[in-house]
Amino acid sequence: MTDTLAIFNPVAGRGVAARLQPTIVETLRRYDVDFDAVDTTGRGEGPRLAREAVETGYRTIIAVGGDGIVHEIVNGLMEAGAGPDDVTLSVIPAGSGNDFVKMIDLPAQDVAAACHRISQGHTRLVDVGRISKLVSDGRAMFSIEDGRPGHFVNMLGIGFTALAAHESQRIDWLTGIPLYLVSVIRTLALTYHTPHMDIDLDGNLVSQRNTEVAVANGRCQGGGFWLTPDAEVDDGWFDIAIARGLSRAGILRLIPEVMQGTHTDMESITMARARYVTIDTTHPLPVQADGEILAPRATRMELEIMPQALRVTA
Repeated sequence: MTDTLAIFNPVAGRGVAARLQPTIVETLRRYDVDFDAVDTTGRGEGPRLAREAVETGYRTIIAVGGDGIVHEIVNGLMEAGAGPDDVTLSVIPAGSGNDFVKMIDLPAQDVAAACHRISQGHTRLVDVGRISKLVSDGRAMFSIEDGRPGHFVNMLGIGFTALAAHESQRIDWLTGIPLYLVSVIRTLALTYHTPHMDIDLDGNLVSQRNTEVAVANGRCQGGGFWLTPDAEVDDGWFDIAIARGLSRAGILRLIPEVMQGTHTDMESITMARARYVTIDTTHPLPVQADGEILAPRATRMELEIMPQALRVTA
């Protein structure tokens, strides 16, 4: 039996992954990668497939698709209790944003490069964000106290990015930066607001009205928005970007700066680093992690960094 399982998300990238699947299979075989393969058939199936893969004895899991399938597989690995000595995560990027692979310097949608790296077997350890508690609509959707934490590998956002991520799911004719830019415009027009939040960063409190709070392991989200351009994936710290409550015009002025990663010295932005983060908001807000909507009406989150908890092909 092979020790490698490729999990394909065929709908990733508005069908890009499905169109690339024959090429990916052929390229992996050309590089002498022996693997089994399975397709997901719906959102939320990735964690189960990853857990079952660990239980079956697979030592390498290849995520084929976008950041969503990476997010799901990582959660499945963490739920299975798989540590960095138990399993390696490989990624073949074929999604809309492909932000996770930017952390490991892999070109987006470069099938040959990704398959070659998998065949070489070089790996590195990266940090994982743990959602120790997330309360939405008065109930704990994740809770470490009862053994149900959540996880993310790139970035978690509450506020504007989650509203935009929700809006992007309603747009099925765009991908990449155009998709997220249209989502931003629609969010500003339809659902934008700036509630008061109390943000605790390792015991240091930031209390103010906010447009966005991004708690990041990686540097980029949304296919090209460099919210935390100085983040390192393996340093044992979250990088946090907090945008105070801005007008719609203020958001529009900020977007080009964020796309270049030149916003960090702006007066409206607070950049910080922490290992433990709690966020309380007076107005329920959606939360996204790795581009996936986790909760529609969150009021409290408790987050912590798990240093070098995941082994990835790099």
